[in-house]
Amino acid sequence: TALAPVSRSLAHGPTAPVVVMKIQSRRIRNAASHAHIPVASTPQHRIQQRHASSATPGTSSSLASIQMPVSASRPQDPTAAIGGDSASSAGNKDSKKTLVLLGTGWGTTTILKNIDTKHYNVVVVSPRNYFLFTPLLPSCTVGTTESRSIMEPIRHIAGRRGKEIKFYEAECQDIDVGKKELKIEYNSNLVEGTNANATANIKYDYLIVGVGGTYNTFGTPGVEKHACFLKEMGDASKIRRRLKDTIEKASFDSISAEERSRLLNIVVVGGGPTGVEFAGELHDLITEDLSRWVPELSKQIKITLVEALPNILSSFDKKLVIYTEVMFKKSGIALRTNTKVKEVKEKSLVVSDADGTESEIPYGTIVWAAGISARQFAHTLRSKVPDVQTSSRGLIIDDYLRVKGTKDIWALGDCTVSKNAPLAQVASQQGKWLSKTLDRLAKDKSIGSTDDAFVRLDQTVKPFVYSSNGSLAYIGGEKAIAELPFFNKHITVGGPLTSLFWKSYCLWELSSVRSSLSVATDWVKRALFGRTMSVD
Repeated sequence: TALAPVSRSLAHGPTAPVVVMKIQSRRIRNAASHAHIPVASTPQHRIQQRHASSATPGTSSSLASIQMPVSASRPQDPTAAIGGDSASSAGNKDSKKTLVLLGTGWGTTTILKNIDTKHYNVVVVSPRNYFLFTPLLPSCTVGTTESRSIMEPIRHIAGRRGKEIKFYEAECQDIDVGKKELKIEYNSNLVEGTNANATANIKYDYLIVGVGGTYNTFGTPGVEKHACFLKEMGDASKIRRRLKDTIEKASFDSISAEERSRLLNIVVVGGGPTGVEFAGELHDLITEDLSRWVPELSKQIKITLVEALPNILSSFDKKLVIYTEVMFKKSGIALRTNTKVKEVKEKSLVVSDADGTESEIPYGTIVWAAGISARQFAHTLRSKVPDVQTSSRGLIIDDYLRVKGTKDIWALGDCTVSKNAPLAQVASQQGKWLSKTLDRLAKDKSIGSTDDAFVRLDQTVKPFVYSSNGSLAYIGGEKAIAELPFFNKHITVGGPLTSLFWKSYCLWELSSVRSSLSVATDWVKRALFGRTMSVD
């Protein structure tokens, strides 16, 4: 897991609402007090209350009641139609450009933390209403860390920093680059009624695409049908449930020894940081907890890691690769390098060795952690400018993060194609650079309202340059590896002390003190009482 520094704010002020409608101005309060009418009963406040209730995610009216601007001139603030405390405040909002952020990953969340909302009307659209701290996602699959500990609500992130934003829990389905308009849709299987799936159109001045990536099956038959993935919190919960089910089923005396062996063989496809960390967490579960709960079965559980390349952790230093392979062999984790997966069947997967020899590996649980690809919206945007966006891997961007072939659209993170690797720390640094750039453009008086700031960006700021902060990975057994920059060299370390450094990094980089305390508490509970694999 690559280091992904995210700016930390430890200021504890009053929590600001996500959409701040300044309707309780001093004049309203004074007028209400002279008339002996409580402010809460004023019409403006009732409008605010109605808007707050209608914008609650998970309700059938969350998007059905949106009245979005449709003017052909400068897009208005989507919250401006709800109300304001004076004509001057409404004028201030109308004079600001509307900045739409798609996604709540590392890049867009970093922008949200750093952007000055005094300069922009910020709108966030994402099907996920929280930021997920992905370095600890593998630990959630085995109960080392609880899921809520690494999920930070976007509204909390914005509120703690006093950000004025509008958030929609929705998926962006389409874009009209000419009209600068997005079509978003809210989908819910839990909300009853005809308006459970609501749509709305949002105008934008500037658009930042940070929808992230999804799993890449490389066209391998049977992967999507039979394998578990490890990209989202729902994936971690599915893996946790699958592990529990296979262990419980294997405990029956009526099944054959061959079937029990299959059920207790866990295959991990992909030797990158995610696959290695999951294998390490799984080993800890077996040796520290299952050995006490089901001692006989724990001795029969096997972990097999399959990697198509000659070595695991190909992006790490060779010394760390060798160290990890040695530790895995001592832990009983079987490594199958130079092995390609040809097909995934219901109870086994077909693999091909370096010499072309095919064989089958039976499994009870298979976790696919190989590769990454852009999400659907990236391909939707690509289709609008097919002559320029020619890569099927994602959105092609320049050194200023501008999406080539478009106007006023930036992109960052895993959905892009650039000279930088798809790492969390890359997206985080891109978010910091872009937020500073947008703030500078808003403050730069040399750029008039009729000038094209998007085109002139290369004349105003320096291009984005990625600076590696090193890489970390947990490999199980309270050991970790680290590759850290030191002047013009890299320091490579591994072992128990590196594991302490890895844990300290995670606690520091979590998005809030609440999350840091929650994760630390989870680790203490695991040390004192062990893990729990209880699932719904």
